[in-house]
Parts: sequence; C-alpha cells; structure tokens
Amino acid sequence: MVSCNPFESAPADGATRFIFVRHAQTDANAKHYLQGQSDGVLNETGWAQVASLAGHLRPFFIDKVYSSDLKRALDTATAIANEHGLLVHTDPRLREWICGDWDGMPAVDFRKMLKELGLKASTIQPPNGENFQQVRSRAEAVLDEIFSQSEGKSVLICSHGDILRSMIGVLMGIDVDVAENILLDNASYSILEKQQGTWKILALNRIS
Repeated sequence: MVSCNPFESAPADGATRFIFVRHAQTDANAKHYLQGQSDGVLNETGWAQVASLAGHLRPFFIDKVYSSDLKRALDTATAIANEHGLLVHTDPRLREWICGDWDGMPAVDFRKMLKELGLKASTIQPPNGENFQQVRSRAEAVLDEIFSQSEGKSVLICSHGDILRSMIGVLMGIDVDVAENILLDNASYSILEKQQGTWKILALNRIS
C-alpha cells in the first residue's frame, strides 16, 4: 500500500524542509508557570508524549536533528533521533526565552501584568532577561546557519515555545507581536518547506 504521507519522502529537488518540534511536558508546563531557561525535566505525561511522538515521526524522512541543550528538549529530540539512527546536534541558541526574574511566575500572573502595564511581546523586557527582539535575532542566526549546512535536506529542530514561534515568524515574515500568538502545544510538530524560494507552512501544531 502506497503511503499518502508526503513527509515520508525527501523534499522535492530544490526544497528544504524544517520540522519544528516543541519539547514534551514538564511540571512547569502542567502547572502553567513560566519556565524560561531553567532546566526543567519531563514529567510522566511528558515521557508518554515523547514515546507517542517518536513513534509517529518514525516513518518521516529526516536527515538531521538539532536541539536546544536544555534537558526537556534534548530528551525529546534524542527519542526521535534514536528512531532514525541519528545523532542530536545541540545548540544553546535554541534555548527558550530568558525570562530572568520572571522565571517560575504563574502564567496567569504574567498575563495579568502584561495587561495592566499595556505590554506587548515587542515591548517586554524582564529584569535580568532578554526581550523578544533578542530572541528573534537568536532564532534568525541559528536558522541561517542550519539552512546553510542543510539546504535541500529535511531537518528536525527540537526547541521551546517562544523560540519556535520566533523561528516561524522569521521564515514567514511575521512580526514579533503576531508570531507570539501562534499556538504550539507540548510535543507538537510543525513543518515548513522552502519551495522555489518561498517558505510555506505545511503543518502547524500537530499532535501525534
């Protein structure tokens, strides 16, 4: 029986495919806390998500795997890479937004603070953290490097919500404030391909 999944084959000649994966669940995710670059580990639900996602992506054509070096992302990436007999290339630029003194803040308090102060993603600057323009600059730099080394290939990048939203924003030409509204669930994958010089979204926030 012929598969109808187009991602089981290599990209067409001249195309480059990026498979963006958000890491599986941690306790901070489950409790809806900001996590930033604190190195939270996967919880029981997260490990179940990893097993499901790795199995789902097993038939996908993947040439390379890149990951944030934070444990929650690296464990997710490693499980996927193992299904393909690949090594994981880590890069600290793929880490999550540095939310500084706000790390560990309940998300509901964070949203309330933004509303009260009238802040948007483009104007957020946490104490001892980075703003989203800096996150976007990181995203653009690492994407340029990965693309230059992987043009014409299918590359999986496992990272975190805010940096992945920034990457999608960079590729699609979406500004910071709009890109931050892209929903990316834990253990989800999104697929973008550069076809004839233009990036296209082929899948967004899919769950295995």
